[in-house]
Amino acid sequence: MKIAVLTSSRADFGIYLPLLKMLQSDPFFQLEVIAFGTHLSLDHGLTIQEIEGYNFKIIHQVETPLINHNALDIAKNIGETTTLFADFWSKNKFDYIVALGDRYEMFAAVTASTPFV
Repeated sequence: MKIAVLTSSRADFGIYLPLLKMLQSDPFFQLEVIAFGTHLSLDHGLTIQEIEGYNFKIIHQVETPLINHNALDIAKNIGETTTLFADFWSKNKFDYIVALGDRYEMFAAVTASTPFV
């Protein structure tokens, strides 16, 4: 069973970690981690390195916009992130997608998946 786990920040990754380890250790599951948001930002500690340190076999990286100084920036980021993930979902198929969070970038990634599941 092919499982995608969306992680956009250190906060959700820490919550996911027990689940990720369980999925990784069970041969029934094909785990694919999808890292985006602050994980790929030097200003936020480049936490993709922490994810890579756990030796997950497949880690996708989706570069998404991070400028969010005001409502207009956030609205534009939602649109751009939705577009980036529409392209991603059109090329990558999963049996299940796991998402956690209340941030706009997670909303955009999940929204883009809707027609593909």
